[in-house]
Amino acid sequence: MIKPLRSYALAALLLLIPWPQGAAASGADLSPPEQVIQGVSDELMHVLREDRRLLETDPAYVHRLVDRLFLPHVDFDRVCALVLGPFWRDATAEQRRAFQQAFKDLVVNTYAHAADELSAWEIRYLPVRASTRPDRVVVRTEVLRPRGNPVAVDYRMVRRDGRWLAYDVVVEGVSLLTNYRSAFTGIARERGLGGLIAELERRNATRTASQTSE
Repeated sequence: MIKPLRSYALAALLLLIPWPQGAAASGADLSPPEQVIQGVSDELMHVLREDRRLLETDPAYVHRLVDRLFLPHVDFDRVCALVLGPFWRDATAEQRRAFQQAFKDLVVNTYAHAADELSAWEIRYLPVRASTRPDRVVVRTEVLRPRGNPVAVDYRMVRRDGRWLAYDVVVEGVSLLTNYRSAFTGIARERGLGGLIAELERRNATRTASQTSE
């Protein structure tokens, strides 16, 4: 069964949704991978301030926002490969394209459904966790909420062609990548990759229909 991961959608959209930052470090004080998150945060703050109603009521706007704001900063090919594991390696080019589209739509629909819970929280950057590989890093943050304890959100990032891209987000020690992989590979083992893609498309169609009727 594919769980909606609603609470995680509030911390990440397609593995990269940092929350708006308040009076934390300035851009000059941040490392290059942190600056990527900061830039997305600034744009998201603008969206929450200026286009909140569209974010809550217009699923098509959310899709456009993902394409413009988030996807350029995500290593989506890597995400799909890690989520599917051996099923990705054995997939045809057509199956890969179909899965990528269905997976993207699934996360976007989940985010659109949860958009009414977004709020202008602050984000605190913690010391970056370096890797033994110079092209990998973990950007560690804490989301500061008006009420409740801080939420630990870590971004796993890889440098590709001189750019830092996210490929996983870990919320309170729980990896979205691991969650999706567990759900997806379970279905793929039972029904094959075609069956998984069909299930994602079915869920997307159901969610889209419910959003349209609201």
